[in-house]
Amino acid sequence: MTGLLVGSLVALGCLSQVQEQRLQQERERGLLQFRLKQVQNRLAAHKDRQAEQKTWSVQDAHVQALGAQLRRWEALHRALIEVAGPESVQLLRLQLDAQLLELHGQATDTLRMAQARERLSMPWAAPANETPWTLVSLASAPSVNEVVTAAALEFVWQTKWVQEGLGPTAMAPGLNAVSAELGRVRP
Repeated sequence: MTGLLVGSLVALGCLSQVQEQRLQQERERGLLQFRLKQVQNRLAAHKDRQAEQKTWSVQDAHVQALGAQLRRWEALHRALIEVAGPESVQLLRLQLDAQLLELHGQATDTLRMAQARERLSMPWAAPANETPWTLVSLASAPSVNEVVTAAALEFVWQTKWVQEGLGPTAMAPGLNAVSAELGRVRP
């Protein structure tokens, strides 16, 4: 009988110890799951920050490229006004599509525009890594009711447009490549 009692006490002690170990392992497993969840949350937040950073970098590069194109357009505008004269040039629109940036306008002085064409069609202000502007169209403007308008010469200056950013660049409403080409005479 004492053997049975001692055996029962030993078995109870072992069972108690096993139960304590199981509870300890349950606590450790719960702690590990909590830590894993924290790491997964931090990893997800880090991936979100990386995606935002990439988006910001792409947007910044796009804005920088647009700023460079704007500076080039402003330089052409200043040079054109300087060479052709502010009283003889009227700028009508800046047109942009996926591959070209164009400056459309009218001029009253054919000789000054020819001088501007000669001077400004060279790589005048373009660094080595940029393409220069070129005068791609110089034609007489259509008359209105058989009366020649004061600005009798239409011009189109053009440069290659390197598209930056995430998606296609939209043209102004109402414009498309076909309507932009109508009436244009290429030299």
